[in-house]
This record gives sequence, C-alpha cells and structure tokens, in this order.
Amino acid sequence: MKAWRAHAYGEGGNPADTISKMTLDQVPLPEATAGLVQIKVAYAAVNPIDWKLFSGGLHGICPVSFPYTPGFDVTGTISAVGEGVTNFAVGDEVLVDIGLVESCKDPLPGFGPAGAFAEYCTVDAKTVSKTNGIDISTAAALPLAGLTAFQGLFTGAGRDFTGKELGDLKSGQKICILGGSTLVGTYAIQLAKNIGAHVVVTASTNKMPDGSSKMDFVKTLGADQAIDYTKEEWSDVLAGQDFDLIYDCVGKEEDWTVGAAKVLKAKGKFISIANFGSAASTEIHTFQNYLLKSDAADLDKLVAMVKDGALKLTVDSTVPFAETKEALSRSFSMRAGGKLMIKVA
Repeated sequence: MKAWRAHAYGEGGNPADTISKMTLDQVPLPEATAGLVQIKVAYAAVNPIDWKLFSGGLHGICPVSFPYTPGFDVTGTISAVGEGVTNFAVGDEVLVDIGLVESCKDPLPGFGPAGAFAEYCTVDAKTVSKTNGIDISTAAALPLAGLTAFQGLFTGAGRDFTGKELGDLKSGQKICILGGSTLVGTYAIQLAKNIGAHVVVTASTNKMPDGSSKMDFVKTLGADQAIDYTKEEWSDVLAGQDFDLIYDCVGKEEDWTVGAAKVLKAKGKFISIANFGSAASTEIHTFQNYLLKSDAADLDKLVAMVKDGALKLTVDSTVPFAETKEALSRSFSMRAGGKLMIKVA
C-alpha cells in the first residue's frame, strides 16, 4: 500500500522542514492482529497536532519514531478483523481517532505513532465507532477534535496528566473558550450550548472560507458573546463575572498567570489543551492540561449528536491524497477555517 511518511524532526524544530521532505512510499500492509481492526481509509482529516509533532517539542510526551506516517482522524470501511473482535465485520463503515497517547506508547510496527495518511491503517477496536449514516466524506472531521472538546468539558474517558477528572460543565454555568474558532473550540461551543451553558469565546475578524468573519462564525455555532482578541483583552472584558470554566485552545501562558484570576470564580477551573509549560494550580483556582483518550463510548455519543443535528461538522476543504503535504502546509499556516480533509480512496 501507499503511505505518506516523515523522516526526521524539522531542522531547528521547524515543522515546515519535515512537511517539505515527506515522501509517498510503498509500505507493507498493516495486519489486524488480536484486538485490532484493519480499515481501508476513505478520508483522513488534518489536525494541528499532526505537524506540531514534527517540531520535536512534544518528544517527552509523544515520541515519534521515524519513518513516520502522520495523521489520526480516519473514516473508511473495515477490511479485516483481528482475533477476539466481535462487534465489527468486514464492510462496516467506521470512524476513529487512532489515538495520540495510545499509539505513542505502543506504536504499530513500521508506522510510528499514527498512520491516517495511508491507504490502510490498523487500530484498537475499542476506539472505533460506526458512522451510523453520517456522511463518510465529512465524518473524519469529528473524532480527534470532538473527543478533545467533549472530554475537556465533561471528562468522559479523559483525565489530566495526574489522573484527575477534567470538566463537569452543567446547565446554567459560564464557560469562556479561548480560541473559539479553532477546531476544538468549534466543538466546545456547540457541546456547551447543548447542555445550556452560557458561552463566551475569543476570536478574530479573519475570514472563513465562505467570506464570513470568524467572529460571526462562532456566533452561528451558539456563542453568546465573542471578544475580538486583536482589539480587546478578554480578561479585562470579563473581569469579575465569576466564570465556572475557562477552556484554553490557545496556550498563552499569561492567560493563566494573569487573566484567569480576574475571571474565574473561587474553585473555578482553567483547562488547557495547548499550555504544557510549568503552570500549576493555586489555592483558589485549578489548572489542568491533558491529551485526549481515544474511546469508542465517547465517540458514539458524538456520532449520535451529529446524526440528530445537535453537532455541526465544519469542513474547510477536501484535497486528493496526492496533495497531503499541501494540506499539512495549509494547516501549519493557520489559514484553514474548519477541517482540512484528505480523500484517500
């Protein structure tokens, strides 16, 4: 089969260097051994973590072994099932987040920690969900970003790096999402509104693919208030309003060290998917960061929301498999307004 492969961390920690040197290689077909399923990939989706790994800065958490096939989000059809797998059959249409933490701890032979940007992949059957009628051409936009948002807000199968539960957002509570137009932020907005929370986000007036601004876009997803971070400091705007949760998709250290104390109520939480520095909780406020846990039960809940129309999938554009490097470069440039999809099959 064919697979896109990276061959080293970027020179000087620059992911663009790794992207430019990726090659489309002929590699052995991964086997569905015990507990695994083999998927013939139809579509894959690009996430910022795909190229962030190329810097080498996350090696302590998620070490990459080269040559490495990037990518985590997949839709496709089951092409083989391993011993002991009883809930899937050949031909089932599925979606999955291959799993950042899971695959880095025990990478599949020859593929490094991932493998979505390939014609086939093998994954733990416990992480796979059936599409249940969701359009396979857009369903790959859901797993990684959707699970990240869901677990940050409601915990599910997720835990922080110390093993503690994450968010427990409830109806009537207030959440501020830093980076509301990011991929994870768009799901967090919708999930928070679905349970009746008051949602404030930061965004900018940069344009979406349809020409609308990101400020307008986040409001269409349900945000009650959008703060233009290029013109106003979010923590000054919201100072003293006693928010229950700040959900950070940006990673600026001062958002925690300076901004959070102005906005959070006592015992409020600051949960980050982007700040992996030396931040620590205080006596008044809790700081947590985490990496999602790939989990079929959580993903099943998200699939049901999409099918019911309660969760919208946002796609920027779709490119052919041959243009995978270009899709990664576009994501690296931060110009995408939604998921970048790759049509593999």
